[in-house]
Parts: sequence; C-alpha cells; structure tokens
Amino acid sequence: MKRRRWADPPSRYLEEQTQVRVRFQEVDGLRIVWHGHYLTYFEEGRLAFGRRFGLEYRDVLEQGYVIPLVHAECDYYAPARHGDVLTVVARLHPEAAARLTFSFEVRAEDQRLLAAGITVQAFTDPDGALVLTRPAFYEAFLERWADQVVEP
Repeated sequence: MKRRRWADPPSRYLEEQTQVRVRFQEVDGLRIVWHGHYLTYFEEGRLAFGRRFGLEYRDVLEQGYVIPLVHAECDYYAPARHGDVLTVVARLHPEAAARLTFSFEVRAEDQRLLAAGITVQAFTDPDGALVLTRPAFYEAFLERWADQVVEP
C-alpha cells in the first residue's frame, strides 16, 4: 500500500467564503464544469481569504517571500453547470511548518457539496530557496487572528 505524502490538515482553521458564478467557458462538452476549473475556484477562495485577513500575495512579496503551490488535490462529488452560483469555502489550517495549508469546499446554492480539496504552499525566498521556519510576519499574522481560529 502506498503511503500518503500529505497528511490531513489540522482541525483548527480560519475561514472565509466567497461566491463564483460558473461562466460558459468553464463548461465542457458534457455541459458540466471541467474538472480543472475547480482549482481556479479554490484560488478564488484563497484570494477572498487573503483580502479578508490581510494575507494577499503582495503582502507576502513585500515581506521578501513567495509561496508557490507544492501540492493540490481535489475530490469531485457532483457537477456544477453554466450559470450556477457556487459558494467556495476556504480554510487556512495553522500548523508548525513553514507552509500554508488550505482546505476548500465548493457548494451549490442548495448547500450540496460539489467538490472538496486541499492545497499546500511552501514559503521560499524570491530565488526559490525553501524556508524551513515560519517567517516572523506570518507568526505575527497568526497571533493577530488567534481569537478567530475555529477549534472544532
């Protein structure tokens, strides 16, 4: 049996939600959303999270870091179609590692779960060297929002 490389994210999280409307060009020949577009919906969730909590890509860059994606996974449960309004739930799971682990849910208007997934972004310097400890600005970010962390 193959060992999973990535463990499930910690149960603690900060959460933001946003909505996206399925555009015509996101639908394939089967008249459902092409599977690759769900990663774009995850990104929309990450962007909304960053706007709400002050952790946008430019904020990270201004601190001298980049956060490339190093892992993505998505499970599909039901299709979305052109014109559907989807709710994307993005959850950042704080952990000891120098990385950002997000989980996502994409839900239909009736709250049915359509897709769920995880992305992991590693902190690196601008030249791509891996950062092994959490940057000070990220530590401060986590402290600033500690009272908002959901502990299921």
